[in-house]
Amino acid sequence: MSRTTVVIRLAAAMVLFGASVAHAANIVADAYAWSENGGWINFAPTSGGGVTVGDSRISGYAWSENFGWIALAPLGAGVHNAAGLLSGFAWGENAGWINFAPPAGGVSIAPNGQFTGWAWGENIGWINFATQSPVITSWLAGDVIFADGFD
Repeated sequence: MSRTTVVIRLAAAMVLFGASVAHAANIVADAYAWSENGGWINFAPTSGGGVTVGDSRISGYAWSENFGWIALAPLGAGVHNAAGLLSGFAWGENAGWINFAPPAGGVSIAPNGQFTGWAWGENIGWINFATQSPVITSWLAGDVIFADGFD
């Protein structure tokens, strides 16, 4: 089977079965959220984790000097992305569960890729994403490629 035939069959299968292309991008350097109880939370640590924004979820690890690693896609939970509106839960061994869509709060990704809003954790308290060194991703809601191939 020629290479061209394989590519054509793969493309046809993607169209027939409604496959979409996931477009993920990392968080830019110096990206911090702030918590009164937890201090600065680094979403782009230079060692260890790091956070990646995808079309339907957020994955990876953020670092808090006071609370340790925070998993954005823990087993059985995770932070979900619906065209820039975030929901679901992150988990840190010391921070506990962090809700990205709490009542009287919520986190979203602005059209320029900047995280805005507030998350809440019972142990860590309110987490503010509007800081002087904000969390910014190169993922943009308009980057989503829908199953039909049109934006």
